[in-house]
Parts: sequence; structure tokens; C-alpha cells
Amino acid sequence: MSAVLTIEQIRQQYVDEWILIAYTHLDEEMNVLAGEVLAHSKQRDEVYEAFDSRLGRAVAVEYTGSIPEDVAYLL
Repeated sequence: MSAVLTIEQIRQQYVDEWILIAYTHLDEEMNVLAGEVLAHSKQRDEVYEAFDSRLGRAVAVEYTGSIPEDVAYLL
């Protein structure tokens, strides 16, 4: 089992990567505040392939890089 990290620690450790997080703390707006990193990669598809590693835990996927202004995304 990996250590629980704050979202700030995760962003510092995994720059410009997609992260699969088993979250342990959320704020009132459902933003991840802390959790365990289950997978990380520069390639989004590699992180989505790791969903089986979540073992029934609640997870979130975060991207730690900047999203260009000319790119749209859906949640």
C-alpha cells in the first residue's frame, strides 16, 4: 500500500501526469484533498487501464499539468 499524500504533494511529485488516486479526503465541492496514488503516467490510457487496481475503493483521476485554453474537456 502506498502512502497517503496531499493533492499538493501529488502534484509536486507527478508533474504533467495523469494520476489514479484512491482518495481519502474530499472538500465540500468533491475535490480531492488527499489520497493514495494507485497509478500515474504521462499517457492517460495507461492510467485508465489501471482501474482494476482500485480494489473497490473510491477513486478519482487527476491531471497535474496545464490544460491549453484551446482544448475542451468533458467531465
